[in-house]
Amino acid sequence: MLRIIGAGLIMAGCSGIGFRYRKRLYQGLKYLQTMKQILELFMSEVGYGKATLPECCKRVGERVEEPYKGALLQIHDSMKKKENSFRECWHTEMEKALWGLPITGREKDAFLGFPNCCGLQDGRMQIRAIEQYRDMLNTAIIRREAELEKQGRLAAGLGIMCGLLLVIVLS
Repeated sequence: MLRIIGAGLIMAGCSGIGFRYRKRLYQGLKYLQTMKQILELFMSEVGYGKATLPECCKRVGERVEEPYKGALLQIHDSMKKKENSFRECWHTEMEKALWGLPITGREKDAFLGFPNCCGLQDGRMQIRAIEQYRDMLNTAIIRREAELEKQGRLAAGLGIMCGLLLVIVLS
């Protein structure tokens, strides 16, 4: 009786690990979509609102969720105090916000590289530069969506198979 209960608990634990990893893969896609949305909001603020990038941080920060909200509002506060340049504030705060999220280094770089457009004086040129980074994120989203179903199934299947293997080895 105890062996059956133990085998059930091992199976449940290993399956849970597989399904947790699968959920984390889907969360990564959600974070990428939010990053793309942030860049689109920046484009509309610069294009239609004629706002500066620090002002955009405040306006966009009020509309998005954590972990981005706090970082964007902190960037706005730092820029108001004129502590660092926008580029430095962006990298510092967004690195903190993106730490530990299930996204790859290339995807982070596509989002962190956005301030490279801040030296441009013309609003249209800033928008075009932001569009390039948005398109890089969009490509990453499309790539992740294409792989997500296979990787999710694989993660769940491996969790179950590892549970079965452990049950067989331990019995």
